[in-house]
Amino acid sequence: MTASDHSLRICRTPPFHYAVETNTVLKYSIAKLALCYFVTHMSLPKPLLDLRREEIIRRVQRDPRTVENLVLGVDRAAALDAIDWGQANFDEPTGTLSAEDRVLLYAYWNQRGHLEELSEAFQQMFSHQRPRNPFIVIDLGCGPFTAGLALAGQLDGKEEFDYIGVDRSRTMLELGEQLAVAADSMPDMPRVRRQWTQDVASIAWTDPPRWRPVVVVVSFLLASPTLVIEHLLSDLTSLLARLGRGEIFVLYTNSTREAANRAFPSFRDRLVDAGFQVEADNAGVVKTDRRDRSLRYALFHRGSQRKLALGGD
Repeated sequence: MTASDHSLRICRTPPFHYAVETNTVLKYSIAKLALCYFVTHMSLPKPLLDLRREEIIRRVQRDPRTVENLVLGVDRAAALDAIDWGQANFDEPTGTLSAEDRVLLYAYWNQRGHLEELSEAFQQMFSHQRPRNPFIVIDLGCGPFTAGLALAGQLDGKEEFDYIGVDRSRTMLELGEQLAVAADSMPDMPRVRRQWTQDVASIAWTDPPRWRPVVVVVSFLLASPTLVIEHLLSDLTSLLARLGRGEIFVLYTNSTREAANRAFPSFRDRLVDAGFQVEADNAGVVKTDRRDRSLRYALFHRGSQRKLALGGD
């Protein structure tokens, strides 16, 4: 459903020569690439643009505080300060803004760009390897269902997936559910069974363990200054064991700012120690009709386990 033109990829491959292709996906094994710089063109599918217009843009425009250069009563600088690069405590009011206002401002100013970035990331992931349906998505730091919407834009109405959204902000989760309900009513969108939680340890999963593929999305989460990677991976490991022994994909996206990626080397090393292969670790530019967006993209994969333990190991 998403239109994206992979117009240029320059990748360094052993023995360190460069491979360039246009308007296609590189045929090289991504696992062997030491460096890949991409430039792509991304246009969001119409259903996602329609959903944003109805559920976010018009909601903001109808608010009586939105006049001239003010959105919900504040200018853009004040709005971005209230958002704080997505690291704000969105369950707390600030100034004249309620918690719901702060989340809505985040969706108004930031979500479209993140939808474009994640849509590109899913396209890159599916060009490497597409998990079979129905798979399970665990979205860590999910915000208002952003990765779920981006993924839905890559699928059609005949497909389905389970979605587990994890975010410390209850207000973010509430807006995520509103957007998910709106997406449910749109034609040609996949069926999404979802649950929301504020921490990984409290996820309620009652299905018996199976070999269903799992996609773990880590988008901008590692930019959080309060994140303890060891705790996150410990909780995630326990959850994955409950889900079953299917193959696991970990999809990482972030801006290319060094500060935003400061925790990534430690995160990557711990995944490798746990048996994951680095399928891609790339950076590049996503060109949109509004502006260019820098994107750090990494993909990790661990194959399915040979034995499935029923009732414990």
